[in-house]
Amino acid sequence: MNLYYYAIDGDDIGACLEKHALSNDLEAIRSLSSNVYKCLDSIKTYLEKNSATIVFCGGDSILAISEKKIEITIEKLTFGEFSFSAGIGNTCCNATLALKKAKGLGKKRIEVML
Repeated sequence: MNLYYYAIDGDDIGACLEKHALSNDLEAIRSLSSNVYKCLDSIKTYLEKNSATIVFCGGDSILAISEKKIEITIEKLTFGEFSFSAGIGNTCCNATLALKKAKGLGKKRIEVML
C-alpha cells in the first residue's frame, strides 16, 4: 500500500509574530493567531474531506497522511496575506525534506519527493 505524507508550514508567519512581539503589540498577535488558525482549519478540512488523517496540526504547521494522492495547489494554500508551503512525500522524512526544499526555493511552493 502506498502512503502519501503532507508536510505544510506557514510562510514568514514566525517573522510576523516576532515583529508584533518586539513591538509589544498583543492585539496584533491575537489577530495573527486567529487568522492563522482559520487558515490551518481550512487546509485541515480540505485534507480530511479528501481522506487524509491529520497527525499534527498546531502553530502554523500540519502533518497529514493519506492512502491516496490529494491534489494540493498553491491556491488552496494561499489566504490573502498568508501563504503556506508544502512538501509531499512517500515517507514522513521525504515530505519534510520536500517542505525544506520548497522553503529554500522561495516559499509559497509545493515540492514532491515520492
